[in-house]
Amino acid sequence: MLKNLQFLIVAMTGIFMCSQASAESVYSKLDLKETCVIARIGESSFGSLAWKCRGYKDIPVYVAVHDLKYFVSFGDMAEEEPAVSQSLGSWSSLDTTIEWVLKDGEPIATILRWAIGMPADVAGDVKADADGYYRGQVLVITQLGQGKTCHIGYVDARATKNANKLARDAAGLLAGIWDCTSQPKLLGGGGLSLGLTD
Repeated sequence: MLKNLQFLIVAMTGIFMCSQASAESVYSKLDLKETCVIARIGESSFGSLAWKCRGYKDIPVYVAVHDLKYFVSFGDMAEEEPAVSQSLGSWSSLDTTIEWVLKDGEPIATILRWAIGMPADVAGDVKADADGYYRGQVLVITQLGQGKTCHIGYVDARATKNANKLARDAAGLLAGIWDCTSQPKLLGGGGLSLGLTD
């Protein structure tokens, strides 16, 4: 009985260690001014621009901004993927680091921190800055894959403990099986930043 129990513990530990070893992250920079090239300049009172960048293993990264809202997609067909039409909040901006979540050495998802904002009187939040805006932070988890590059979920980075770990765990669990016709999951128990998603 004891030997059987010891074998079970060793086997479970081995499975856990293997699953941990197979999941890892790497990082790349996203610098629209330095490492990207302008792909399009549109005409809009609020501005309309698009950039083409390179990420991990030279994977194409497509970034667009229109009416103060950013859109980010990935892959050779980035401009045709569902992610190209997904954005956040009333206005947004992007962090300069992309986390690439790997499985068996291949990227299956990205995690990118977005800053979002809304007038405090609209957001109903007392923690507005001196300019009268609530400024939220959301970790956007994007599934990778031709024809299925889309947002998996959102984590309010201001309201969630261990937000990066939660985003990474969600990416590992959902990437590859996520249906892009579904609404992205609001993870981590909510938060005002998530109330700004549309």
